[in-house]
Amino acid sequence: MNTCSDSLYRQLFAHPEIVRDLLAGFLPADWARTLDADVFERVNASYVSDRGKQRHQDMVWRARVGGEWVYVYILLEFQARSDRWMALRMQVYVGLLLQDLVAQHRLTRRGKLPPVLPIVLYHGRGAWRASRELADLMLPPPAGLEAYQPRQQYMLIDQHRHLDTDDPANILGILFRLLRSKTNKEMLSALGDFAERMKAPDIAQARDSLTRWVCTTLQDEFDEDIMSSGEEPVMLFNRRFKTYEALLEYEAIQRGLRKGMKEGRRVGKQQGLQQGRVEGMQEGEQAALKGVLQALLERRKVEMPAELAEKVDHANAAQLSAWIEALIDGRDPAQVFTAAQRPAA
Repeated sequence: MNTCSDSLYRQLFAHPEIVRDLLAGFLPADWARTLDADVFERVNASYVSDRGKQRHQDMVWRARVGGEWVYVYILLEFQARSDRWMALRMQVYVGLLLQDLVAQHRLTRRGKLPPVLPIVLYHGRGAWRASRELADLMLPPPAGLEAYQPRQQYMLIDQHRHLDTDDPANILGILFRLLRSKTNKEMLSALGDFAERMKAPDIAQARDSLTRWVCTTLQDEFDEDIMSSGEEPVMLFNRRFKTYEALLEYEAIQRGLRKGMKEGRRVGKQQGLQQGRVEGMQEGEQAALKGVLQALLERRKVEMPAELAEKVDHANAAQLSAWIEALIDGRDPAQVFTAAQRPAA
């Protein structure tokens, strides 16, 4: 895994809300769907073996489960490529974790070791080909030795191929849908769900990390997979937007316009997403359009002189829409509004 990806995943899964949705959405266990974020606690992920050799696990959490305050330890390993020996690595990690708990006297009230859930979160392009069970990496034992062989397994979550969760509000399920989007409709649907989910107070602490992950990860995805493809574009981003931030900005604008329409006016014609035009606006939409234009200008740190501000204030819906289009297309604001200030021939 490169440093950038490693940092992104560490930031994202440093939030208990994200780990909660990971378990709730992808672990087939009823108790996982009842957990709140406040039952999760991050613990040390670096261990020193008896021989003094230090090993580091990507991330370890523990979750308080059940009436007896039993802790389930969750080992997270982030992988960009398939690793044939992952099951063996997990065997080592689990052993070191348990050994560390014994050394720190962090056992259960009955003096036993806690259960452990090893998870590999895979974000590579190709299929994961490694076995999930250590026994598959070993020769079949002679008769009589079967019971003494290690049987470590791990849970694999492939963000490009994992099935959707049952809960449409699961934030990781939404992120994975974004990555797998193949059409405009799929992408904008997932973007809308992402925007709605981001409003929820339960993930307030994770919003910055989520936004950074989405923008950076999808930019990387599109640059390699779509922008270099010779096929006909199937995503808005591929044909129209130079950066994922621009697509996210455009979708935010569209949501703002739809909200303005719902407040009391109907649009004469449906907005064309691929052309990026807003047609058939009535006078009632002008206020919404002005708000969108102002947001775009503020985002680009553009200051308008009083004369131009007055022109914008008196512009009709068609002119406002044209300016918004030009800014979304990446044109220089100075050129856009210089043209607007020229006297008619």
